[in-house]
Amino acid sequence: MRTTIHYDGKEYVVARAAAELQEEIAAILATGAPGWLRVNHGRGQLQKADILVDRGVPIGLVDSSDPE
Repeated sequence: MRTTIHYDGKEYVVARAAAELQEEIAAILATGAPGWLRVNHGRGQLQKADILVDRGVPIGLVDSSDPE
């Protein structure tokens, strides 16, 4: 499983299901305070990155898992 995240015009990836990320993002937003989401950036050798999750900040999730 892999999810591609579109954030601030850039692509990030995580080895997690989109549904799991949706739950984590919803939990962050439910607190009423901004929070950080750990993701990977780059191609080939990935670098760890954190993106800010807050109300009004657009974020897109795409299930980019290989088909079974």
